[in-house]
Amino acid sequence: MHIATDMDSAPQTDLSSTDMTRRLARQALAFDDRAVPADVEEIARHCLLDWFSVSLAAWDSPQLRALQAWVGLEPAPGVATLLGSGQRVAASQAALINGTASHLLDFDDAHLPSRVHPSAPLWPAILAMAQTHGGSGAQALAAFAAGVQVQSRLGAVMGNSHYRDGWHNTATLGTFGATAAAGRLLGLDEDALCRAFGFAATLSAGMRSVFGSPAKPLHAGRAAATGMMAAGLVHRGMETFGDILERPEGYVQTYASTFDPARIDAPADLWEVRRIVFKYHASCYGTQAPIEAALALRGRMDRAGCERIDVHVEPQYMDVCNIARPTTTSEAKFSVAHMVALALAGRDTSNEENLSGSALTDGDVIAWRDLIHVHGDPQVARANARVTIAGSNGRLENTHDASLPQSDLRIQRRRLLEKSSLLLNPRYGESRVTEAQAGLLAIGSQDALGDWLQDIVLRMVDDK
Repeated sequence: MHIATDMDSAPQTDLSSTDMTRRLARQALAFDDRAVPADVEEIARHCLLDWFSVSLAAWDSPQLRALQAWVGLEPAPGVATLLGSGQRVAASQAALINGTASHLLDFDDAHLPSRVHPSAPLWPAILAMAQTHGGSGAQALAAFAAGVQVQSRLGAVMGNSHYRDGWHNTATLGTFGATAAAGRLLGLDEDALCRAFGFAATLSAGMRSVFGSPAKPLHAGRAAATGMMAAGLVHRGMETFGDILERPEGYVQTYASTFDPARIDAPADLWEVRRIVFKYHASCYGTQAPIEAALALRGRMDRAGCERIDVHVEPQYMDVCNIARPTTTSEAKFSVAHMVALALAGRDTSNEENLSGSALTDGDVIAWRDLIHVHGDPQVARANARVTIAGSNGRLENTHDASLPQSDLRIQRRRLLEKSSLLLNPRYGESRVTEAQAGLLAIGSQDALGDWLQDIVLRMVDDK
């Protein structure tokens, strides 16, 4: 086994002295609920708004109806809210269904260094736990910050090999984040959270090979529900090992071919929430930069005069989102060529309807797509893209960097409110959506969340 570090250190197989599990738990519990910086709380609120919006927008999908039908075979009365109906169910069921809904459109937020979609496993677990066991808005925001910190630092340890070896980080690392968030809300101490990580480790799973199918969003729901279970089992007295990250054949050695234990601790003052980015196109994050680069060129050369389009992306995206000829909406979300073709054809890539049905067979879209050649280019940085259009009138080129978080949080809030309204207004009406948005962004002022989410949802879905 080789441990990858910046200095490419000598191989080390004995991790017992690294104390990674305890150091990870310590970070999750290191700060008071009221000690979260104001900008971190604001970003967490943005994540909540975005999570709610993309989840509710996906509620009528056949995939989610199938999941609810399966879960409905085992009725479990509870107090946790299903977003699309207001129905009260058991906390684990709400986390599973709401978590799956939040990743169905593949339109949710991302933390690029860890390759995790942070909100999808975290907010479903946090809100179900807060409704079931009690919790304030400030506690929920702090739990979110802790969850992002845990899944991100573990991702730093595992490095690229975890993802490269076929694991879906939102499923695997997201389970640890949900465990940390739920553990905070349950009042677990450091020793108890270490044991909860032991359960999270042995129960986490999710393979990249199912990308482009509805099994991918199910990963997020399972991570949320499993994280709650891991914390809850320890809270109720069930025991397992508290050193799962460093023990022989433990999580790190089993799930990563190269790793760096020293990266378990965050640099001073690094709140990983600050590195979250948001999607404004309803597809894989690997398609975001190509779409933006293409949009800047749209209209400057018509299709009749276009001879060839070259899209250069980071090589790892070639086996993540390079489905050449998608036949389903899920596959379209993982096709750089198809999403760029949609953008060049003038289709609104933020609208899920434009990725399905006629858009999959539209002659104009297909004609644009047939001109597109996607290349894995080691000179292109992560979440960047270069698009070149060559034709009878010359050559056009544009690059775009989608890796950087928005520095002006006022702009970010405005863009996310616009995205939310675009997703929800057609179904629920502007006034209801505006009211729900205000309620979500005011979570920090709530003393108790027991009925808070229920009230927001019922005002949205009543008579719908």
